[in-house]
Amino acid sequence: MNSIHRLGVGIAALVTVATVAGALFIQGYSTAQQAVQASSQSAGVSATPSATLGPEIVYVNPVPSPQVVNVTQTQPPAGPPPVIHVVVPSVGGDDGGADN
Repeated sequence: MNSIHRLGVGIAALVTVATVAGALFIQGYSTAQQAVQASSQSAGVSATPSATLGPEIVYVNPVPSPQVVNVTQTQPPAGPPPVIHVVVPSVGGDDGGADN
């Protein structure tokens, strides 16, 4: 691929990214403006608190205490297992298992 083609593909990718980012920015801006207008229209109506309701009391169960974990020291592991060497005598005529 020629370098001019690589440059063209790179510029096309940058333009695509800029276009998509711009569209998302404009969409978010217009949505925010609509939300501000809707909130300013409803700001004229204020809710009056009702004096007939008392405070709400919420009871929360206490967290149970964690269980006690007793750590006991165990015996150190035994030493390494003994190594057993087995010597098998060979009968002449074997060249070590290689197939020639």
